[in-house]
Amino acid sequence: MSTQLSIVVIAAGEGSRMRSSLPKVLHPLAGRTMLGHVLATAESLGSKHTVVVLAEHTIEQVRATFGPHFSYVVQAQRLGTGHAVLQAQPLLSQAQGDVLVLYGDSPLIQPDTVRLLVEQRRASGAALALLSFQAELPHSYGRVVRDASGAVSALVEERNATPEQRVITEANSGFMAFDAQWLWRRLPQVPLNPAKGEYYLTDLVGMAVAEFGPGGAIAVPAPDPRDAWGCNDQQQLADAARVLYQRHLAALMGAGVRVVDPATTYVDAGVTVGRDSVLLPGTMLCGSTSVGQGCRIGPHTTLTDAAVGDGAHITYAVVDGAAIAPGAQVGPFAHVRGAES
Repeated sequence: MSTQLSIVVIAAGEGSRMRSSLPKVLHPLAGRTMLGHVLATAESLGSKHTVVVLAEHTIEQVRATFGPHFSYVVQAQRLGTGHAVLQAQPLLSQAQGDVLVLYGDSPLIQPDTVRLLVEQRRASGAALALLSFQAELPHSYGRVVRDASGAVSALVEERNATPEQRVITEANSGFMAFDAQWLWRRLPQVPLNPAKGEYYLTDLVGMAVAEFGPGGAIAVPAPDPRDAWGCNDQQQLADAARVLYQRHLAALMGAGVRVVDPATTYVDAGVTVGRDSVLLPGTMLCGSTSVGQGCRIGPHTTLTDAAVGDGAHITYAVVDGAAIAPGAQVGPFAHVRGAES
């Protein structure tokens, strides 16, 4: 994708429902932190500049985790999504092309999905494009209202919706792509919501339609509605992890890896497995593990940061930070630590 793309990641939520001292966006799932999955998506798009908006008490911990490759700004007061994006304006005010808004607690968003969002905004010439999805229970989401021609006419929150609008199942995910110059011109004009005391990024939808008419804002349906899932508590974190594991296993199987029982096999995001390898039930491949071609791993085997050569067989074993030679037989009931086997 063109380098004329800047990304703002909103990650300033308190995360109180996680019931944890760890910042919400640093909770791990499927081999990366929650925010790490989102930033990996941002990097895959070739973003010219990625700015992460954080709460003051989390910025140093997040900066220490991800380093100087990204920019970090503080949202000192929790005044809504519009206010959060506004904190990035000093760093992105000269940006050309698109500004993409992602969320640090939505780790299921896929590169192809946001690539589609940006491409359709560019192709349509709209001021903004929002990612919509079909919600089974849409009551907690804003509804995408379309006119008779199918053009987006409004984005209506649940509390403001009419009975007719409440039956709409096309919902707003929160992910949005903007024409950069239009965004920075109009964002400071977003009004304060008197009921909540916040500035909502979604108010820009109505502003775009009012300024340009039909087509000023477009809604792009997400190919996979799960891309819109957020993680606000431990149950939602577990649900998201399950999806990430399923997606990675599907990619491995598509590349020629045999997974005997996907329901009991867990492969982290940073793990690679060569073709014609077999993963048996109860296998966990964690961290930076790499497995060569033609290997047989499991059952009930855990590899963490391991390097496994072609043709190795590992069964009922634990391998931590060790290199396993090509063709080696490890296990059953072995624990290999940090030395070549």
